[in-house]
Amino acid sequence: MKAWKLSPLAVALISVNSYAVEPTGLALGSGITFLPAFGLDVESNSNIYSVADDETSDTITRLTPAFAMQGDFGKTQISADYQAEQGTYSEDDNDDYLDQTLNAGLDYEITSRQQLNIEASYNGGHDAKGSASLEGQTGNVDPSEYDETTGGLNYVYGADSAVANISVFADSYQKRYQNNDAATANLNYNKVNYGAILSLTSSPDAEVIFEARQTDISYVEDAAAGAEGYEQRLFTGMRWDISGATTGEVKVGRSSRFFKEDAKSSNTRLAWEANLTWQPLTYSTVVISSAQSSNETNSTGDYVANTFTSASWDHEFSTFISAGINASVNSDVYVADATDRKDDLVSFGINTTYSPMPWMDVELSVSQAKRDSTNNAFEYENQIVNLGLNLAL
Repeated sequence: MKAWKLSPLAVALISVNSYAVEPTGLALGSGITFLPAFGLDVESNSNIYSVADDETSDTITRLTPAFAMQGDFGKTQISADYQAEQGTYSEDDNDDYLDQTLNAGLDYEITSRQQLNIEASYNGGHDAKGSASLEGQTGNVDPSEYDETTGGLNYVYGADSAVANISVFADSYQKRYQNNDAATANLNYNKVNYGAILSLTSSPDAEVIFEARQTDISYVEDAAAGAEGYEQRLFTGMRWDISGATTGEVKVGRSSRFFKEDAKSSNTRLAWEANLTWQPLTYSTVVISSAQSSNETNSTGDYVANTFTSASWDHEFSTFISAGINASVNSDVYVADATDRKDDLVSFGINTTYSPMPWMDVELSVSQAKRDSTNNAFEYENQIVNLGLNLAL
C-alpha cells in the first residue's frame, strides 16, 4: 500500500543487517521464517585514532553473526533480529570491543485505510579511541561503552486512491554510557520525538508533503542541563515514483532550537532532507542524499549543526560481479562554541563484490577520508582497505 510509509524510527532500524546477500531463510511453518547470517571482515586502517600527527596504523578483524525472525500472519507482520560484532585489534587489545544490536517490529493493518507500525530496539555500542567521547585521545584507555534504547510507533490513515493521507508518529531515545566517567558523565541524554506528515496527491506519480515535528531533549546530569530544550522542524516538499526508474523525496524548511535557560538565545537554520534514487538500467543504480540536521555534542558548544551530502553509483557487471563508487561531504558546526569550531570531512571510496553463490558475497573496498577543522588538533587523514565475507541462508 503506497500510503503505508515507514516512520523515522523504522528507517533508522533498517540498517541492522547490512549484508548485501538476500537470504531466502528457513521456513519454520505457521508463517514464520528464520534467517541466519554471518560476516567476517579484515580492515587495514592507516590512522585508527583519527589524529593529526603521530598516526598509528592497525589491522582490525570483525566477526558479525546475526539472525532474524519474520512472521507473516495476514494483516499482521512481525520481525525481530539480533546482530553481534566482535572487533579485535592486532596491536592493542585494549581497543577490542563487542557490540550487540536487537530490534523488534510489528506492522498491523487495522483496516484498508488504517495501519499501525510499532518498533523497539537496543544497541550496545562503543566509541572507539579517538572518536566521539574519546576524540583526540590515544593513551591507555578502553573504548567508551554505551547503551541506546529506542521505541516508537507510526499510525497511517490513507489509501493509494485517496487525495490526502496522514501519518502521525512518536518515538523515544535514551543513551547511557557505562564507563570512562571523566569523559562521558555529561553525555547521557534522552530524546522524545513526535510529529505528523500530510501528503496530498498532485499527480499519479507524485505527492506534495507537509511535515511538522518536535524533539524534546533532556540530560541526566545537572552539569549538562544548559543544553536542554527542544527542536522544532517544519518542512514542505514532494515525493515521487516515476515508473520505478526514479524515486525520491525532497523536503525544505526550517529548524529552530530552543533552550530552557533564558540566557541562551534560540537558533533557527535552513533545513532540508533529500533522497534521490535513479535506476537508468535494472543493473545500475545512482543514489544521492543530502540533509541538514542537528546532533548532540560530545565536546564543546550547545549542539552540532550538521550538513551531509553523499552520492553513490552501483553497477552489476554480471550475475557474479558488481562494483561501486561513493563520495560524501560532511560539515559539523559547533553552535555557541567559544572557539567557533567547524569540521569538514570529505571521503570517497570504491568497492567490488564477488557473489559466487546467492548466499555468499566476497567484498573488497578501499576508502580515504580527510577532515579539516578550525582546531588543528582535530584534523586527520586516513586510508582504509577492507576485505569481507558475508554468508546468509
